[in-house]
Amino acid sequence: MKKVIWRPKAVSRPALGLIALLSAVGMLMVEQFRVDRQQAYHQEKIEAAQMAERAFKVVYDARMGIEEIVPEFDPLETGLIGVVRSSITSVHGVLPSKQTSVNPNFAAVMVDMLKRAGVKEGDKVGVGLSGSFPALNICTLVAIESLGAEPIPISSGAASQWGANLPKLMWVDMEKLLYEQGILEHRSIAASIGGEEDRGENLSPEGRIEVQNGLVRCGFDPLPSETFKQAVDLRMKLMRDAAGPQGLKCYVNVGGGAVSAGTSVGKKMFDEGLNMRPPLRMPPELDGVMPRLSRQGIPVINIINIVDLAERFGLPVAPMADQRELVEVGQGAVFEAIDYNKPLAFGVLVVIVASLFGFIRSDIGFRLLQGGHSRKQAGHPEPMV
Repeated sequence: MKKVIWRPKAVSRPALGLIALLSAVGMLMVEQFRVDRQQAYHQEKIEAAQMAERAFKVVYDARMGIEEIVPEFDPLETGLIGVVRSSITSVHGVLPSKQTSVNPNFAAVMVDMLKRAGVKEGDKVGVGLSGSFPALNICTLVAIESLGAEPIPISSGAASQWGANLPKLMWVDMEKLLYEQGILEHRSIAASIGGEEDRGENLSPEGRIEVQNGLVRCGFDPLPSETFKQAVDLRMKLMRDAAGPQGLKCYVNVGGGAVSAGTSVGKKMFDEGLNMRPPLRMPPELDGVMPRLSRQGIPVINIINIVDLAERFGLPVAPMADQRELVEVGQGAVFEAIDYNKPLAFGVLVVIVASLFGFIRSDIGFRLLQGGHSRKQAGHPEPMV
């Protein structure tokens, strides 16, 4: 037997108006009654950010014993922003990016991306660190260690403007200090001069000597390399040997080191943040540690375009001295975000669907709204087989 259902010949204007009103009110309610919701891995993020904050304080104390902080460049007075120019400064830097980076909550950002990359306790994570963003170097290492994973870092000595470009307090000095004070459990397995071609070719002879002296001071023999390819080959071998049969679970590139990121082309090809697969149309000739590992199917995290990265995770951009509360541990959408009330949104959807059914697929709405005018307009319900 065929089933007979009823519907009006046409949907009346009052019915359409009522459906539209219900929809509009429902949307306003969903927008108005949004809720604060903790993001995933909240506790892990808090712990990583707290550790980064401790590390920042250690570096601040060391900086105060070497050279005064310039509030114009470092409004929050962290000691993690260097000077405009020094003998070990390799390239131009962007001050707002440096000021944005000195936020311990970037450790939480790193936890978020490492988790999404599948990193778990016991995994090995390759890391390429430069002197350009010492605060982000710290956040990367403490985030990896906070998850119970093992970082395998390789550092470079030279730094861009406003990076770790004080000859007496290079990035490798900071790392060594944090390791000796027990904040970091791991140190770089090797270090290069950095700068152009990873050999400091854009430094003065005096600058190269100062970087070399700094590396030796921290227990490193500068990585030898005659060519760009040789530099990449050497870093790949060092990380492969350190990772052992287990191999790398993920690779993190901090800053714009050419050997790590893959020249200026590589920096542009990879998105900032997590890249689960190689970029589309990546040139086969593009070389570098990050491009090679990405081609092998290893997730890579590219820490560049710091301002864009901060905005994505709800962190402040270049906070000033009167905005210190914005960089307190736990601040930012990476920890908590305003989200839609899902039960309310579902309830509104049910009401809208029910009203559409009532007025279009059955005669319930017709019976509710029938009257002189609406009856003439809509007509009597008719059977529909």
